Amino acid sequence: MSEKPLDLDDLRREIDQIDDRLHDLLMARADIVQRVAVLKRGTAAMRPEREASILRRLVARHRGSLPVGILGRIWREIISSLTRGQSPLSVALYAPYGVLEFFDVARTHFGAARIDLHDTPAQALRAVAESGNQVVGVLPLPAGDENAWWPNLASTDQARPRIIARLPFVRDGSSAVEAVAVAPFDPGVSGDDAGYLIIVTGYGTEISRGRLSDRLTAVGINGQCIDSRQRGGDTLHLFEVDGPLSDGDARLHSLLAAHGDEIAQAIPAGGYARPISTSGY
Repeated sequence: MSEKPLDLDDLRREIDQIDDRLHDLLMARADIVQRVAVLKRGTAAMRPEREASILRRLVARHRGSLPVGILGRIWREIISSLTRGQSPLSVALYAPYGVLEFFDVARTHFGAARIDLHDTPAQALRAVAESGNQVVGVLPLPAGDENAWWPNLASTDQARPRIIARLPFVRDGSSAVEAVAVAPFDPGVSGDDAGYLIIVTGYGTEISRGRLSDRLTAVGINGQCIDSRQRGGDTLHLFEVDGPLSDGDARLHSLLAAHGDEIAQAIPAGGYARPISTSGY
């Protein structure tokens, strides 16, 4: 018995039925998110570690002709729009170069959220700090160059801005720049994370990056120094480390107890869930 020949109208009706089911599921998801919002009342609506876990799970099960990068963009829009449904959220963007490229990175991650461009990193971080969890900053990936803005994160205030995500999260090779998202709360723990740590050495203290790395390794923190900057009489060293760090981390207390004569402060500056590469999908 021969197969029924393909009929364009039949295929279009099938697509319409799938669209209706997708729409039903999106409406159901939105209803559940509103119930979640009631339970989360009083805390930040955005949960970077949860968002990372969702996308990792979906990418791992993905198959077929739909590019995995497009899958990531679709779900980023769903996640971001429903997060804004729980609480207002906008983006404070600082882009010292490649404004359009950084704008695209912010748009891909935060969907249709309003994006405000700031002239200086201090302005963007001030908008974040004063927002009450309603503004997320997007700034260039911290690096040792003339646009270094990360020393602005060297604060011990509980509500200080800190890095919460590395962008783009789903990497399909379409972005020419890398950025980080900054917010006044911790990034959470996704299971595959990196952290940032600012080590402050006081005036007159001469210590190499290698020795600082050894001090960290001795208390169980593995990482590398990616930049050092003078601030007043102090020197600030930015380390990228394996795994998350928080203010109450016992390893930091051990570090200061053992080497307080060399290290004045050890300040967690946030971190990120490691991004997904779409190569191989």
